[in-house]
Order: sequence, then structure tokens, then C-alpha cells
Amino acid sequence: MENIIQEKIDMVLDRIKDPQSGMTILQLGLVKKIRYVEKRRKLIVFFNRLGHCKACCAALNMVMLADFENAINEGLKAEFPQFSIAFTDSPNI
Repeated sequence: MENIIQEKIDMVLDRIKDPQSGMTILQLGLVKKIRYVEKRRKLIVFFNRLGHCKACCAALNMVMLADFENAINEGLKAEFPQFSIAFTDSPNI
């Protein structure tokens, strides 16, 4: 991935903060990696899920991650309007 693209991605992830802890997405480690597919002009965001937990906690995690996904999507779209954005948990993409 080009350095400029990586720097912009890092800036986006560093601006998005968890309202509870005040930590950024980078600090929380919620994004495992982001793959840039140059031919398709696409960014694929690999989430680092929070692991196994009880049903009530799992529901809260899903809501929290959906909020982060929306924030990441908005931030990346603002920096890379010509790219499509996709999210996955799968390590095999």
C-alpha cells in the first residue's frame, strides 16, 4: 500500500474515538488490517472482534462495532471518495 494511502488510513482510525474510554480505534486494536485492492479501488477493513462472551455482552459488542463500522466508513469515504469500502471478519479475503 502506498505510504500516502496508509498515512490517510491511520489518520482516519486515529480520529475515531470510543466515547467510553476516549481511546482511538488504533489504540483499541479493533481493526486488524486494511487491504487496498488497487485494480478495484477498494479498501477492505478486517475487524478484530472482541472474542467470545455472554449473549448480553455479545449484543452490546455488535451495537458498538456497528457504530465503529459506520464511523470508519464515513471517515474513509471522506478521505477516499473514489474507493469502495468493505468490512469483514474473515482472515481469508
